Amino acid sequence: MVLYGEKARIGLILPHEDYTTEYEFNKLAPLDVAFYATRIKLKSVTKEDLVKMSEEVQIAVDRLPPKLNLLVYHCTSGTFVMGPEWERELLDEIKVKIGVKTISTMQSVIEALKKLNLKNISLATPYTETLNKLEINYLAGFNVKVVKDIGLSITNTEAMCALEHEEISKAVEEADSPLSNGLFISCTGLKTMGLIDELEGKLNKPVVSSNSATLWHALKLCNVPTKGVTGYGKSLFTTD
Repeated sequence: MVLYGEKARIGLILPHEDYTTEYEFNKLAPLDVAFYATRIKLKSVTKEDLVKMSEEVQIAVDRLPPKLNLLVYHCTSGTFVMGPEWERELLDEIKVKIGVKTISTMQSVIEALKKLNLKNISLATPYTETLNKLEINYLAGFNVKVVKDIGLSITNTEAMCALEHEEISKAVEEADSPLSNGLFISCTGLKTMGLIDELEGKLNKPVVSSNSATLWHALKLCNVPTKGVTGYGKSLFTTD
């Protein structure tokens, strides 16, 4: 008997109103890579509710299928909100319970930025100014400087997922700066499939999104070739 996901079975813990991740990952991932998600309640994208969401993680882990190669705690703001040490402790708790390597969205972003040698970036988010500052501080801890940031002050997850490419593109272009050598689009709910290619062509810089970084990092950790994945830009997925 052969299960789906012969190359990799990747578990995802998602906010309950994430309408984006599974759709994009299943569209873009190589054949024989399968994703299995459980969801946790996120009332609003605020510091208080993001921390509260993390309290449901242990319940979510119990609902995942057992034969996974990797687990991703997949919420950008949910992993930078209390800083890297809190994030590591949360991931360690999950790993101990499930016995599978566990990563986060922000860890994936850091690895992608390192791979592309992006140390001075522009940041575009749907978040409030408070969350943007927390994310900028998180990135600074990994020697990544945000030279300019734009936040759309949205706190509703469904509204974030409903943003169209034109709205996201406008925010990214506004965040761009001559001082940045790349751009990061933060939030797993934002629809960036196809958009990254357009932005890289227009801005002539690498563009990384929460989802592009996570898919790339997850495939790498599962020893699945990333070269040739299309839809999340050329910079990250043509480096290996």
